[in-house]
Amino acid sequence: MELILTQDVPNVGISDEVVRVKDGFARNYLLPRKLAVIATSATVKERAAKIQKAKERKAIRLAEASELAERMSRLKVSFERKASEEGRLFGSVTKDDLVSALAELHHITIDRKQMHLPVALKALGEVQVKIRLETGISGILNVEIVPEGGTPAPLDKQDQAQQSSEENSAE
Repeated sequence: MELILTQDVPNVGISDEVVRVKDGFARNYLLPRKLAVIATSATVKERAAKIQKAKERKAIRLAEASELAERMSRLKVSFERKASEEGRLFGSVTKDDLVSALAELHHITIDRKQMHLPVALKALGEVQVKIRLETGISGILNVEIVPEGGTPAPLDKQDQAQQSSEENSAE
């Protein structure tokens, strides 16, 4: 069913945009809440100018989102946290921590719901976090968690053995 949205609807479209949705979604959600009207030829002609402006706004939003995704791929956000000798954190790094760090350090404002982080980060190391900026456009944020004091986590026995074997082979 083709509809003209009267308000912005997340994951569907922006105001005054012509969208195609399933009939049940239109009848049970969009139309009763007055979030959309049926796109007949008369309503499309009536709202033609608004629809054109909506397309232009959408193109601008997509361009800004792709630019932000490119910018975020170059960023690295670092956190210092207390950690055990095994590299486990006493606490965690959450979505809220990431959102506030992006806002403070890089002046990037995003909603925590846009971030794909199934569980809070509870170990030292580097992680890539996916952030959904717009429909079809996602950015990757590099997150580094180091122990307090900035010293690297102690190596476990397997890593120490590998490192010593590399040093011996280099000599």
